[in-house]
Amino acid sequence: MELIDLVPNSLSFRVFVTIDVRDGDEVPAGFSGRVKVHEGEPDRVVAVAWYTDGRLHNPGRQHPAFRRFRPDGSLKFEMFYTDGVLHDPSPTLAAVRGLYADGTLHYEERYTAGQRHDGADGSPALRKWRNDGTVRHELHYEHGRRVDR
Repeated sequence: MELIDLVPNSLSFRVFVTIDVRDGDEVPAGFSGRVKVHEGEPDRVVAVAWYTDGRLHNPGRQHPAFRRFRPDGSLKFEMFYTDGVLHDPSPTLAAVRGLYADGTLHYEERYTAGQRHDGADGSPALRKWRNDGTVRHELHYEHGRRVDR
């Protein structure tokens, strides 16, 4: 089903198309807008993705192109894309962030133009935390290749 939505955008409104698909269905080629992915019985939204010209693309600086949800509706992970490739939206925000069921940060991965790469601030490309908040491990990457530091 296709739906036209209006969303406040500063002093105006932003118009975009929303389609609903079942998990595993393909998004139409060249599609621009929001895709809600449904699964299970009762029918529930398990993911929301934003596309521009058929490629995942962030709808805003702080809003990810893809979000996956748990059965209870809480956020499981989010991914930031630029023109279809993973890319950190800012020096302080990683391209991929995974969360524990209680909402605390589980892992983050930093990307530059689709390749794992340490953050602009020198933070490791891959960091994982335990549920108690302590660091489990950190890995450094440059242009998609792991490096020792």
